[in-house]
Amino acid sequence: MNILFLKDLLPTARAGDVRNVKPGFARNYLIPNGLAVLATEEALQRSTKLRAEAEVRRIEETKDWKEVAEVLQESSIKIEVRTGPTGRLYGSITPSIIADHTETLISKPMNRRYFIIQEPIRTIGNYKIKAKFVEEVEIDLEIDVVPDEESKILIEENKIEQEKLKKLEEKENINKDNSIKEKKDDKTTSELPENEDNKSDTQ
Repeated sequence: MNILFLKDLLPTARAGDVRNVKPGFARNYLIPNGLAVLATEEALQRSTKLRAEAEVRRIEETKDWKEVAEVLQESSIKIEVRTGPTGRLYGSITPSIIADHTETLISKPMNRRYFIIQEPIRTIGNYKIKAKFVEEVEIDLEIDVVPDEESKILIEENKIEQEKLKKLEEKENINKDNSIKEKKDDKTTSELPENEDNKSDTQ
C-alpha cells in the first residue's frame, strides 16, 4: 500500500516521502495517528511542500545527531544485568534495553529502532553494535554488559569451584599416570628372571 508521510517517522521516512508499507501498519497505526495518508493524487500535491519543510528539519536534526554521536563514541554504555554462575544472562540484551540506557546517559529520547544487534548478546562482556540515528549519522556503539552484585558472588563462587575441580582432575591424572608407570615397572621386573633363564638355557 502506497502512503504519503505527513510527519517524520525516523528512521522509516520523512514528511513528504511516499513509501510502500504493509496495509495493516498503515490502517492500524500510521493513518489513525495522523502520520500518513493514502498516496492519492490530491495528497501527492502536498508532497513538495512537505519535503521542503522536512529538508530544513533534516539539516538541523543531522547536526544535532552528530553531536550526540560524538558524545556516545567517547562513552561506553554500561548495562548491569542478572546472570547465572557462568555469566550467562537470563534472556538477552535487546535494542529497547540499549535505548533506555542510552537515553539515561545523554538525556535525549531514544528509539529502539536506532540500534542494530547483529548477534544475540547473552553473556557478560564488551560488545560493539551499530547505531543509526538518521541517514547521515551511523556509529559503532560500545556496550559493556556487567553482572549485578548478586551475580558477581555467584560467578566468583563458580570460579572457585571450577578451580577446585580442575586441581582434583589434575591430581587424579597424575595418580593415574603413576599407577600405569608402576604397573609397567612391575611387569618389566617380573619378566627379567624368565629372560635370564632362557638365556642360560641357550648356553
